[in-house]
Amino acid sequence: MTQSDDWEPVNYHNLPHWMKRVSKPKQWVNTTYTKIFYGKPCDYKVEYSIVHGKLRINYWRSVSIQNPAPIIPLTRSSQRLKKYRYLLIALILVGVCFVLITQFNPSTTPPSSGIPIPITTVSKPAITLTPVKTQSSTPLPTQIPTTDYRQSPKTTSYPYVIDGSRKSVSFTTYGGLSEYFSKESHSYRYDPEKEVILELLENEYQNDNFQPLIDTIRKSSTNPDSQAKIAISIVQHIPYNWNKFYGSSMDWFYPYETMYNNKGVCADKSLLLAYLLNKLGYDTVLFEFSNHMAVGVKTSSNYDFYDTGYAFIETTQPTIITYIPDTYVGGFRVTSNPHIIHLNGGKKVLDVSKEYQDAKKMKQLEAMGEVLDQSHYAEWLTISNNYDLQYQT
Repeated sequence: MTQSDDWEPVNYHNLPHWMKRVSKPKQWVNTTYTKIFYGKPCDYKVEYSIVHGKLRINYWRSVSIQNPAPIIPLTRSSQRLKKYRYLLIALILVGVCFVLITQFNPSTTPPSSGIPIPITTVSKPAITLTPVKTQSSTPLPTQIPTTDYRQSPKTTSYPYVIDGSRKSVSFTTYGGLSEYFSKESHSYRYDPEKEVILELLENEYQNDNFQPLIDTIRKSSTNPDSQAKIAISIVQHIPYNWNKFYGSSMDWFYPYETMYNNKGVCADKSLLLAYLLNKLGYDTVLFEFSNHMAVGVKTSSNYDFYDTGYAFIETTQPTIITYIPDTYVGGFRVTSNPHIIHLNGGKKVLDVSKEYQDAKKMKQLEAMGEVLDQSHYAEWLTISNNYDLQYQT
């Protein structure tokens, strides 16, 4: 057990992966209560409370002194095994009793037409119960064997445009890992930021399997800002998932799923771009609106989105950084008060001065109407080609 005065507050982002999973409330919270989760090297205490109608979760941790059985997230196979545990135990007890009766009553022999005594009955209980009783000294998340998630490899060429030049990068994704992520929770009950969005962006398997793409982007240019703009263009060129847009699914996809599927809606593509920019070292946020999601990257206050300190990046299709479409499908308009979700780790600031001037000029050209004179049309064409604005996703 831990000492009651040894608890120290801990941020959700610093929790181990297993703790993020098991600490999610399993039922509606109506009153304040506290739970303790034991593990090594730390135990964790979680307080669930309702503040102004919203769920608030606070975390503390303490170095373990004496641990009970660690909390290990159950895999689907272990859940099925747990379900039938009592049936297995009952069958085992019947077998053991049958053997004991025959041993202590040697005169009682089974009739010749009956079922013979199974010799292996006594040894089976230990074998059957082993998976149920197995314990680990350290609470670990469910492991994914390499032979599982490296199935169905698919190499895709992802196009991008930088300074008017069309190029591409190749990246191999695995159907096995994408399928694993597809079975994880994509929806939320109380807090979408903590329960889903940060979970989608913080995953060790995703990090490991995205590293080859991050390395490829870094090798594509020695200029860090160019690397960021390559990542932006790659995501903007990923096809838009119109079937999902018009469908009923509300799930957000892991960035890895979006790369494997090579399609996504605004939320899927924004999560992917935010992930890539953050891994490239940039201070990144998500702009979450009522019916839309976009990305923000730290920049000069001269070019930021409504004094947020971050440049607006549209991800649904090739669009100039800082350019904000007037309207979207369905009549949606970007507002000045989005919910801002900040990603941890990145510190770099992106220079978007050229993009800002080009976006401003494009707005002026669009305001002139559909028919432009030769001079203005040449300006419009140059900007369009530099950012591949006519590309259809």
